[in-house]
Amino acid sequence: MQQGQLHVTEWGSGERVVLVHGGTPGGGTASFNAQKDLQARWHLVLPDRPGHGLSPRQGREDFERDAELLAPLLEDRSHLVGHSYGAVAALYMAAMRPDVVRSLTLIEPPAYFFAPEHPAVAEMARAIQELFEHPPAEPAAMMNTFFALVGLDARLPEPLPAGLEGIATDFIDIRGPHEAVIGVDVLTSGGYPILVLTSGRIAGFEAIAEAIGAQTGADHIVVPGTDHTVQNAGEPVNRLLERFWSAADHTRC
Repeated sequence: MQQGQLHVTEWGSGERVVLVHGGTPGGGTASFNAQKDLQARWHLVLPDRPGHGLSPRQGREDFERDAELLAPLLEDRSHLVGHSYGAVAALYMAAMRPDVVRSLTLIEPPAYFFAPEHPAVAEMARAIQELFEHPPAEPAAMMNTFFALVGLDARLPEPLPAGLEGIATDFIDIRGPHEAVIGVDVLTSGGYPILVLTSGRIAGFEAIAEAIGAQTGADHIVVPGTDHTVQNAGEPVNRLLERFWSAADHTRC
């Protein structure tokens, strides 16, 4: 389905869940394919952020612009899930429309503003910003370095096949998450429960998750055996999500 400037896929029926993907070139359905089984009980809404999947690129990638485009998808009090860069967009969506967020799940969010002084967070932010501003000459080397920084089990061939070079180039044309700033009071004003899922691999992500928990009361769960794409574990993550979504109405302030 084309909704304005965005392509949106919808699966299933039930309570509405909006899932915001990270840097996955294939967009929402590629990023959250392991959650497709949940369509039997939940209405899953999977937008492709601009420049991903079937949504046309709209200039530089920007979490705040994406949040503004995606916020109208939060209808009738939706559960909201964001992964990686998409989790930063999801945080902005929740801040824009706290009254329609039923729950918020963040999967390895690079939300540095929660713990900017923590050594591991500061180093992760510095290293990723440095990589984007001064990428290696070979796009594959840049992507492989990024994968290592975020704890993603993937490697690309060097040199990169011609069809993938454009994706690697677009990848660094991005507004870095180090520019994101949201007041904690804005996030907590909605009264919705927050869950943070991490892989346990990268100290920066763990420190951010712990800071979110300390500042907002969020639950933090480490999913063993996963990498940066925690949701790809499928069934164990789906079980956590369903339990959290089902309990959300009982925990909302």
